[in-house]
Amino acid sequence: MFKLFKNLSKKDLLYVVICVVLIVFQVWIELKLPDYMSTITRLVQTEGSTMSEIIKQGAYMLACAGGSLLSAIIVGYFAANVAASFSKTVRGKIFSQVENFSTSEIKKFQTSSLITRTTNDVTQVEMLIGMGLQMMVKAPIMAVWAIMKILNKGVEWSILTACCVVVLLVTVGILMIIVLPRFEKVQKTIDKINGVTSENLSGIRVIRAFNAEKFQKTRFEEVNNTLTNMQLFNQRCFAIMMPMMNIVMHGLTLGIYIIGATLIESAGMVDKITLFSNMVVFSSYGMQVIMSFLMLAMIFMMWPRAHVSTKY
Repeated sequence: MFKLFKNLSKKDLLYVVICVVLIVFQVWIELKLPDYMSTITRLVQTEGSTMSEIIKQGAYMLACAGGSLLSAIIVGYFAANVAASFSKTVRGKIFSQVENFSTSEIKKFQTSSLITRTTNDVTQVEMLIGMGLQMMVKAPIMAVWAIMKILNKGVEWSILTACCVVVLLVTVGILMIIVLPRFEKVQKTIDKINGVTSENLSGIRVIRAFNAEKFQKTRFEEVNNTLTNMQLFNQRCFAIMMPMMNIVMHGLTLGIYIIGATLIESAGMVDKITLFSNMVVFSSYGMQVIMSFLMLAMIFMMWPRAHVSTKY
């Protein structure tokens, strides 16, 4: 797959660099939000704090949210341009390559297969690039950065977060092992359904002359049902992902507050405010870590199909 990236132009590479820089900026300001939240929590619990100080921290949070939104819009625009330009270049090269095939070479390929390569396969890779620039780059940066920020907040919370991450990774790995081989079968079935459709359209007069509509309909239904059943199985496998993500996210939040409540109850009066502030911050950063792996999981849902498309 990575060999295809040489089709990116210099302009596309510039856009990629801009996207990466903006994503790093976006992650930085998003991870500043829990810090401001922690400051507000301390101000609320500290005597002598003024409303203006709390409003000031809230204004910083709004500024960070606005900056993150603006950055996401710009990244989305550039990512869409890169993906569209890439697909345009690859489709053009595929068409030119097919045009230059000799008679012996063209006999090695079915027409339906070449149609699938030019349309479906390029589209799958285009979607992966468009989403990957936004999620695949952001997710690991956010995960590592958030983990670094929470390492000194509490050993118990860190262990709980690590366990949740392991559960997510195991789930994604199992799904990849199950689904990837079936996507290869889906690819071949799409070729068959394109072939049957192409034959039906090109030979429509002959089919009608010999009253073979029922035969052609049966052929199409067989291939169509096979593709439908494969896709239903794949989508049912991926449907497990979202409930598992929700269970892990809400379980992490509940676990953080249970551990925090236990620690606060057994702590002295001086340490209670610090522990409560750390609990609020850790909850936010823990959600950032889980959301990062959730974004990676969404990419992994698209990766098998795009990977198979590049092989064929």
